[in-house]
Amino acid sequence: MSFLPSLKSGLSLFAFFLIALPCCEAAAQIVNVQDLFINRSGEGLQLGSVAKTEIKTGNTDYQYYNLSAVARYLHGRHTVVGTGNFEYAEKSGEAFTNKHFEHLRYRLEVLGPVGLDAFFQHEFNEFRRINLRLLAGVGPTWKVVNSEKVYLFLGSVYMYELNELGGGDYDDAGQTRRVHRWNNYVTFQWNLKKDIKFLTTLYYQPAFSDFQDYNLLWNANLSIAINPWLSVVLTYNFSRQNVPPQGVNPWDSALVAGLAVKTGLLFR
Repeated sequence: MSFLPSLKSGLSLFAFFLIALPCCEAAAQIVNVQDLFINRSGEGLQLGSVAKTEIKTGNTDYQYYNLSAVARYLHGRHTVVGTGNFEYAEKSGEAFTNKHFEHLRYRLEVLGPVGLDAFFQHEFNEFRRINLRLLAGVGPTWKVVNSEKVYLFLGSVYMYELNELGGGDYDDAGQTRRVHRWNNYVTFQWNLKKDIKFLTTLYYQPAFSDFQDYNLLWNANLSIAINPWLSVVLTYNFSRQNVPPQGVNPWDSALVAGLAVKTGLLFR
């Protein structure tokens, strides 16, 4: 058996947004990549990307840029997923969004439904005062249900978090904070029909030293296939950082609805 990966390129592009609430962005403590582990068809290497831009001039001076990429390598019991995102936006020459992240995760199916997760993440977000955030974690997982209709997955892992805060007129400006967290997550997918899929993931991440210092992330996604390459996608994200940096709102949310043209990994 050859161990050389098969290469499958994929491009997934949001054709246009029907509804967007840009005033509230979801700021997850950890990037949700659980949906990329559900579909295990096609061993080898798969690639996908999304690029979005919007430029307005005249009465409104507005620029928006977003680039995402994802790679997944699957071989037997081993799965590796890497993903990254860059987002920048400005209005009238003043930036109001400037952030990027990179996430790498390895999953091993140890014995039956029991597995092992290990991950690393780097993040920058100017407007949440995150100069540097590093996350690393490892721990057990459990695939509770894996049927044609329903998928249920649980994880409970140790996570180390390092935060270097941005400057400004704040008492905590430039501080570095190190936290040991208990990262718990549950992923549920329900295939209502062949062309309708509901997927949701919930993360709860309390600090071991203080359970009042927690991060919460909820992601819900409804996908309705119009044909094999076009789908209506509704996505809602909510996050709460119960002990945020000074001057930062503890919660963020985002609701997006649009059409997705799919030819690759991202919208499988």
